[in-house]
Amino acid sequence: MTTSYISSLSLWNAPRSGAAKLQSEIADATREIAEGRYADVGLALGGQVSRSLSLRQSAAEIAVLKDGNGVTALRLGASQGTLQQMQKSADATFASLTGLTADKRVAAMAASADDTLASLTALLNTKATGQALFAGTNTGTGPIRDDAAANAKANAAAAFKLAFGFPPGDARSATLTASQIQNFLEGTVAAQFADPNWGTTWSQASGTAVTSRISLSETVTTSVTADAAPFRQLAQAAVVAGLGLTGLSAEAQDVVSGRVMGLLSKGSAGLVSLQADLGRSQSRLADANTRLDAQADLITKEIARLEAVDPAEAKTRLNAATTQLQMSYSLTAQLQELSLLKYVA
Repeated sequence: MTTSYISSLSLWNAPRSGAAKLQSEIADATREIAEGRYADVGLALGGQVSRSLSLRQSAAEIAVLKDGNGVTALRLGASQGTLQQMQKSADATFASLTGLTADKRVAAMAASADDTLASLTALLNTKATGQALFAGTNTGTGPIRDDAAANAKANAAAAFKLAFGFPPGDARSATLTASQIQNFLEGTVAAQFADPNWGTTWSQASGTAVTSRISLSETVTTSVTADAAPFRQLAQAAVVAGLGLTGLSAEAQDVVSGRVMGLLSKGSAGLVSLQADLGRSQSRLADANTRLDAQADLITKEIARLEAVDPAEAKTRLNAATTQLQMSYSLTAQLQELSLLKYVA
């Protein structure tokens, strides 16, 4: 009869070697209870882990789109507010001139022209979130040059002198006919607000409006460029009003006032149209956010279906692993008490 040799060291190491595995199981179970998902998703899902990763990528993309839509909504709202200010100003000016005789109308327009130009320039250079609202895709640059108004007035005055041989305020302007003034305003002056002169004197904006991606499959125009016709019309009205043509004949003054009133009316109507365009973009943005929220909810539910753990089952595994670890520690302690020295007399 033979007996096998059993070392007490082997007995000590046996429970100790399983302790590391039990500690890992405890850590995983604790994490699953806290996070509500598998500690090792790849191990738990196997071949389905690729679907889980794809869903999480889609969820992240939707979150980025929602963040971007928040900035876009802010820009659209600020643009709408600025356009409304411009429209109210144009309408107020038009109303204040209505009912006046031609000479008083021209005098009133001349008195407010500088303020109108300054206000228009400031509004067109409005920024939101650090970006110029009306610069088109060139959002880092103010769309209207700082010296645009002064240069435009100087250009119009120089063109008047070139056309008639004397400056606008000269007494000889009374000799000009209504037809001459009409041709000058609708031809020479109007050309200064058309391309390429508009870009040379006034605009640094891009002619291309900003287009934003608002959903996984939809883009929308989300800005207005300062090159739009209503802004040119309002600027032209202010420059014509500021030429100082009060010395013209009554018929010629009637042409001037009619030209300014017409530009104000067209500019105001154009601003309403621009607001309507942005309003449609705002509506599409709101609809896109609703769809994104619904998509995000569905994706979140599907991710939970794949990755979520049963808290009760995880708690049971945690308790079992903890109990086993405590038993391992207890057994190790008892084995350490084993010694032949206790039995030596």
